[in-house]
Amino acid sequence: QAFSDAGLSGTGFAKLAVAPGRYTGLHALFRAPFALRDGVDGEGIKSRLISFAACRKPIETGPLTLSRAGRYLVLRPVEATPSLDWLAAQCVASFEDFAAPPSATERAEHASPSLNDYQRLLLESFGDPYVLSEYRFSITLTGPLDTAHLERVAQALWPVLEEICASGVTVDGLSLFGESGGRSPMRLLGRYKLGAQG
Repeated sequence: QAFSDAGLSGTGFAKLAVAPGRYTGLHALFRAPFALRDGVDGEGIKSRLISFAACRKPIETGPLTLSRAGRYLVLRPVEATPSLDWLAAQCVASFEDFAAPPSATERAEHASPSLNDYQRLLLESFGDPYVLSEYRFSITLTGPLDTAHLERVAQALWPVLEEICASGVTVDGLSLFGESGGRSPMRLLGRYKLGAQG
């Protein structure tokens, strides 16, 4: 309804929903997708993720704000969230041995003239310039928007999001997604609650 109110129904809505629609439901990335290193498989990642999630506790985001991230609209915490930043850093470090080195195509996809030297090093190493100390927790709401649509969509979404933003959300689990290649929709392979034992 919010997109319709903004005059962006039908084809417009489909374009808005492409990026978040690759995943199942509302989500925030703690680690960007990566190709598997030779000799490892998804079952190994699942096993480690079960143990990883079990020994960590749910995290409150605190109040959120509707923000722009380039051409996207996202929700971000109003205050700094070191617990979420640390969780994201652990998601990189704890699963790095499953990841193949980023390909030239992957690096090119995230390259930008605006990256600083440190971000370029992260891109070369991890295929993502916004990991570790450069990570910022965000919940993606839309696909890339034309500049003319950003404000209209933000205004239309705000009545739906105002209560959520005021209270924040609880990050209480980690989900594992897989894809068959390219920009195909992600498949949910498992969801693991933080702090769950057994």
